[in-house]
Amino acid sequence: MARQRNEPEEGAAVQPEDEDGPPRDDEVHDEDFQFVLKELLAGYEPVLAEELERARDPERLKKEALEHPPSCEDERALANRIFERFVTEEVSLRLLTPEARQQLGSVEEWRWCLRHIRCCIIFGWLVCRGPRTFRSFNYYLWRYWLCVRQTLGDAPGDRPPTDEEREDFTALVRALAGAYQPYLTDQLATVEFPLGLPDEIIGGKIDCDEGQDESAAIFERLLTADIGPALLGRKAFEEHSRHPSFWFCRCWCLCAIRFGCCLAQARSLIDVLRCLVFYRRCLRRCFRPLFCEITRPALDSCADEEYFGGPKVLGVEIVGSAGGAFCDHYILEWKPAGAPDTAYTQTSIVYAGGSPTGPGPCGVSNSTLGWLDTASNPVPDAVAVRLCVYGTTGAPACCTTEFQIFRQRVWIKDIEGVQPGPNGILDASAQLETGTTLRAFGTALEIDGRAWAGKCEGREIKRYTLSFQSGFVTDPLVGPWTQFWQVDYLSPLQRKEIQTNDFDLTSFWVYDPIVLPSPPFPPGTSIPKDWLTPTHWWSGNTTPVPPQQFPVDPQAGPTWTAQQLPTINCQSGRYTLLLDVEDTTGAHYYDTQQVWFDNKSIYGKITQIGGVPACATINLSQFAAAGGDCSVPWLANLLGIAYDEFIEEGNGAIPSDNYAMVGGVVQGGYALWIKKDGAPDPGVQLPVPGPLPWTPPTNGTTRVGDPGLRCATAAPPPGPVGPETPGILASLDLRRLDAICNPGETDLTLARRGPGHPDGECCGYVARLLVWDNSVCPALSGGRHQIEHHFPFCICNDLKEPQEGLIG
Repeated sequence: MARQRNEPEEGAAVQPEDEDGPPRDDEVHDEDFQFVLKELLAGYEPVLAEELERARDPERLKKEALEHPPSCEDERALANRIFERFVTEEVSLRLLTPEARQQLGSVEEWRWCLRHIRCCIIFGWLVCRGPRTFRSFNYYLWRYWLCVRQTLGDAPGDRPPTDEEREDFTALVRALAGAYQPYLTDQLATVEFPLGLPDEIIGGKIDCDEGQDESAAIFERLLTADIGPALLGRKAFEEHSRHPSFWFCRCWCLCAIRFGCCLAQARSLIDVLRCLVFYRRCLRRCFRPLFCEITRPALDSCADEEYFGGPKVLGVEIVGSAGGAFCDHYILEWKPAGAPDTAYTQTSIVYAGGSPTGPGPCGVSNSTLGWLDTASNPVPDAVAVRLCVYGTTGAPACCTTEFQIFRQRVWIKDIEGVQPGPNGILDASAQLETGTTLRAFGTALEIDGRAWAGKCEGREIKRYTLSFQSGFVTDPLVGPWTQFWQVDYLSPLQRKEIQTNDFDLTSFWVYDPIVLPSPPFPPGTSIPKDWLTPTHWWSGNTTPVPPQQFPVDPQAGPTWTAQQLPTINCQSGRYTLLLDVEDTTGAHYYDTQQVWFDNKSIYGKITQIGGVPACATINLSQFAAAGGDCSVPWLANLLGIAYDEFIEEGNGAIPSDNYAMVGGVVQGGYALWIKKDGAPDPGVQLPVPGPLPWTPPTNGTTRVGDPGLRCATAAPPPGPVGPETPGILASLDLRRLDAICNPGETDLTLARRGPGHPDGECCGYVARLLVWDNSVCPALSGGRHQIEHHFPFCICNDLKEPQEGLIG
């Protein structure tokens, strides 16, 4: 039987009730508190007096403002003036209870910590004085690091930092990036999906205190045990980390940072007093017995499986508290519900703060402890999670909770095998790539992915749909969307076939009973069964006859009809696909995928060779050098068109231009072959553009000519389009067709006039042009847009065989 989530296991300490309420009489009238308050106000008094003088003397105010512009040094100097008198040994000791001082032992053993608490207060005060970017946060981290090193007697001042010191500060910056990322991820998610904010504000859930816990969590994730050597210096860390009071120094510093942050946002001296009360309470919480609490998921709840962008985890977030006196670390474990305690494991646990493989750092207060990764390893639908908090001495405090997992495996994995990159299928802005090349898609397409939500009692998938919307979006609630595919799970047979792994989303239902063998079964014995049958969705360009129409239930009506892309821009352009999974409670789960579609035409044809039209006769003497000299090229231009329309007119970037070479990447191109009648197909491929006749074959990588046509509904429009204009596809060197100049290719060459051929040899030839792009179009020849054109002509070698010794 699972314990209540806030009921600790036997021997564990109970977390005290929350102490973030308003100041109490017994606190503000305490003798030690009065002393500390007076010292704090004494630090403010000269600063406030100066400001009052300036308020009484506007001329002095203007003069000082003009003569002394603000600087970062002024900001730090002000902080030192306020807190230098406050952060003394006597003040610090009187902030602690007698019991706490007794636990810590001789002040000589932890005075090093006391000295750098001023740095922690000033760090919090400076960072929270105004809105800070991540870059400016790092500047104040630098000042904090310098302050800590200076108090410990080893810091770069006028000298530049050593390589080791530079490495230490770089480690701090990396740690801050990791601590800051969850905050940014949460803020970005709120910006992208703001629809719930009005109700939260109107309902009073968001007020002027919003964001304080999130700011504090950044500091908690930053100041982990792992970062100690980089912050203090490796020598100082080795020296002080051995003392049992080391645990308290981190807790004290975090309280001091929050205290400084509170003072920076104080609007009055009353707020200053409140900040001091909360600071004192925070220090007392550092000395409470070991405590643990799992706040979420709650006992016997249905926990939603979600994707968390910061740690890049698909799973369940574990939220709670872990701390207490002499706390060293915490451990998260899980097991299948009902399994013995020996089944607890840390496999698939990802920790928040510090190392993702754990253990977790102490001092977490109703924040993320970690995540149960449900995707990387098999995790059952019902699990128990245990949190154990360990101190430097004594038994750990452990808490447990049990819950079911509601799977939300909703994603588009690939289209025709092309997957999103570089951040994968759960990145709403990712586009489909092969390697690093963006791809475009057309005609009939198979879309693979996963559409599954369910496993908590009473919640199961009801149907999923696929829709499209013009343009790139990341918010599934921003429309309008046009549904083009539908799969329902309404009947008992359909529900038996719910897919929990990746499958072809573009599938439809077919009723096809399984006929059992006879014998041993009576003839005609069968098992009723619905099958999900993969097919392709026709995005455009080619219209199947009849249209794609499928039954909602293969044993009963009605039917639904797939929709092609709209005819605008010839069913091409940027689109976003939406996978929408609806469960039996009416809730919806979404994934979006940005896709380039290309259903535009490609053009290719040969118009003439050397000025000779199709089906005419070419005499080699028209192009040959005098006397048929083989040392000089006999050039004949091969004219024609090789052209692929841009997906977006005017946009020459990949994949809008998925034909030519862009940035060194060949997207498409054209190739040429020439073949003599009777020779094997496909003939001899020519080098493009030539002219050397015996170089290895190559492809053309540029557009040639203009077809004089564009998509009739192009958006944006292409502008004026002129008439059909051929260009030079290649310069054909006709020496290659002469048996004297090219004796090695007898299937291609013609004999000159001579004893065996009094009139010279004539034969029919075919030039073949193939033009293609890089689009993915499975229903087309070659699986892409391509066009083939053949140009027949006749060639006669009317040159005379040379006399001996006169061959070039």
